[in-house]
Amino acid sequence: MIQNLPPPRAPECRDLPLDALAARIGDELESLAALSAEVQSALSLCIFSEHTDPSAIRGLQGIDRITQALEDLGRLMSAVSTEMPRDVNLHAVPILSRLRLHELVNNLDPSVERTAAVEDEDEGEIQWF
Repeated sequence: MIQNLPPPRAPECRDLPLDALAARIGDELESLAALSAEVQSALSLCIFSEHTDPSAIRGLQGIDRITQALEDLGRLMSAVSTEMPRDVNLHAVPILSRLRLHELVNNLDPSVERTAAVEDEDEGEIQWF
């Protein structure tokens, strides 16, 4: 049986100010840097085997490099956004549709209020992915 489905909606046609997008990218990079620093702190509390491979430890130290790079890139994008002309716009759908994470789309979209990072709960079940 064939169902009568509504016609597909046309993609939303709206502009995305480039300077605002760059500022949002800067904010997101800084948030990711903070998250990376939290991961680094959590790992430093873990107890590793006495026989942990030195190359594995060196690999974990790469998190510090990631954190520093994200912090720098966040500051750079925030500064770049202030130097951009205010009248440059992009089409929102082709740009934002490349992202998979719904929260990231919302955080980068200047027309949507940024969501606050969820605070860690001290209690509850931890689920490993």
